Amino acid sequence: DVEHGPGTLDKHFPAMVRQYERYQVDIRKDPVLIYPTLHYQNGGVKIDVNGETPVANLFVAGEASGGLHGRNRLMGNSLLDLMVFGKRTGIFAAERSKSLPKRALTLDHLKRFRAEAKRHHVSASIISPMVLPAYTNK
Repeated sequence: DVEHGPGTLDKHFPAMVRQYERYQVDIRKDPVLIYPTLHYQNGGVKIDVNGETPVANLFVAGEASGGLHGRNRLMGNSLLDLMVFGKRTGIFAAERSKSLPKRALTLDHLKRFRAEAKRHHVSASIISPMVLPAYTNK
């Protein structure tokens, strides 16, 4: 609004204005830190036609997968990729799971993860995803 006049942000970025207002930040008046960020990452976990990775019994679908379009992403294909390969991968993984030995389900891996994080002094005080950082310092 400062550079292009009152109402500019409301007209061009109404969702952003509302999002920041929820945190008592008026982006029409208060300066906002803007910096470059990753829009899209080409690549990902290599999969085959069934979403299986080179790691036995590990399946991936959606934007975490890579290789479907070579080394690039064709505009607008992420949703289609997820719908097609999400279903296909889910069906294939479910079928594969029928042949695997059944084990007791535990949360021991979480205990090991937390112990390792603590050993490396990694704090878990911030809950993700972080929509807005501690921007207002309130």
